[in-house]
Amino acid sequence: MLMIPILDTAPEPGELVRFEVPAPVLAAATAAAQVSPSPPSFVQENHVRRLLVNRAAEKRQSPWVAVMFDIPGRLDPTAMAAALTVWARRHPTLLTWFSLDDGAGAAGSGDAAADGSTDAPGDDRILRHAVDPLAVSIEPVELGAYDSPTEIRDWLLELFDTSTDPLNWPPFAVASVVRDEASTVYYGVDHCHSDGLSALLVFPELRALYEAEVAGTVAALPETGSYVDYCALERERAAELSIDTPEVGRWLNFFLAGPPPTFPLPLGTEPGETYPKLSLTMDLLDGAASDAYAKACKANGAGFSAGVLAALGIAGYELGGHASYRGLSVVHTRDARQWMLSQGWFINLVPVEFPVADLPLRELLAGAQEGFAQARELAPVSPLRVAELIPGVSLQQGAGTVLPMVSYVDLRHSPGSKDWADANCHGLAGPGTSTDVPIWINRLWDRLYVKVTYPDTPAARANVPRFLAHLQGVLLSIASTGAYVPQAAAAEHRVAGG
Repeated sequence: MLMIPILDTAPEPGELVRFEVPAPVLAAATAAAQVSPSPPSFVQENHVRRLLVNRAAEKRQSPWVAVMFDIPGRLDPTAMAAALTVWARRHPTLLTWFSLDDGAGAAGSGDAAADGSTDAPGDDRILRHAVDPLAVSIEPVELGAYDSPTEIRDWLLELFDTSTDPLNWPPFAVASVVRDEASTVYYGVDHCHSDGLSALLVFPELRALYEAEVAGTVAALPETGSYVDYCALERERAAELSIDTPEVGRWLNFFLAGPPPTFPLPLGTEPGETYPKLSLTMDLLDGAASDAYAKACKANGAGFSAGVLAALGIAGYELGGHASYRGLSVVHTRDARQWMLSQGWFINLVPVEFPVADLPLRELLAGAQEGFAQARELAPVSPLRVAELIPGVSLQQGAGTVLPMVSYVDLRHSPGSKDWADANCHGLAGPGTSTDVPIWINRLWDRLYVKVTYPDTPAARANVPRFLAHLQGVLLSIASTGAYVPQAAAAEHRVAGG
């Protein structure tokens, strides 16, 4: 399972089928929809407002999450449509969309109103609308044979760009390229309703639903919690926070301790400018070396997550002279069993800091583990809520801005992971713009790999690949020797650019 830019794919030719809600069903379902008592989550609200800023500025973005996978043999479109209908009904967030209510009264900064809206100072409230699950049905639309991989790819990109939208329902789009030997399913959904793990959960669950429809049985799937309910719970917890809450204080200390986190090497970007987005994926360790690295981390009192951050800190110190690691890490918020298989955007950013300069590996890893453990305690506290409480702090992002976060996920125990290779299961990402370097590091059964996106500038094209190559060297050295002492390069030998 890799995260692949959709423009880098070349789908095999076949018969194209789109799965959609028929127009009469769509009209009836949305007309009868009710305003939900559940507000958007903080990330959902930020996502919607960012989308509106982009549209007003006529700036493109591809704010969707997508996955592709193969079904053996010739796909039965009727069975898949039935499976998708069951699928959508199982996950309430997929039955909702959002709108602005410019005529509503104030409900308090970022707090949920009785009608399920939110209200930020100077902003219209965001309302969630919910479709009755029993009103949903999906049908296949056969579009004929396509012989050109490029034509299929461009059609899929257009489908995801135009048919996944938090302000319209449905927010997802599904298609399949049907062939006799194997058929490929493409599923995309607006990011508002899915994180990366949720996208990967589509594969085992939708496959099970499809196989049950073909066999004329009922899929044995566990019940899942509703992300819509989770959003209401998140807002209830957030309403209890104040400027005097210790967790808010820790975020404030992070904000005040230094400049905002950014990639440790020059990118050659100008403030306020956006640039075409480039993508780079590379293997860092094979399976055996990943096991050895995990062993080295454990021997020095750290988990693999902290070990990844430590290696990033070492690379930033040795190439850029940064004596401490200071960054934002992605953590999941699936803090109860009921959310584990739910579709939704169950993530948060937490601030991680620890010293790096000239420390032996044991001390460095211990510091990374302590820093990550302390940061993990802030998982229930959205920095977007913190920003509401601190005058002068804003995290509202513009069109090309993606925070320079680091995401590490051990995907080996994700449902269906051992079938990903045979099913050609991969995540898909759309084109867009960039200003910094978000980093995704994933551990699979046979490798540890990294994917980054970065702005298309001469400095970034030089510095980002060099940084990743150095990161790989650090990881390999620790995996093979179990020891490391970071050494800062002389200033004249550091990576230049910008």
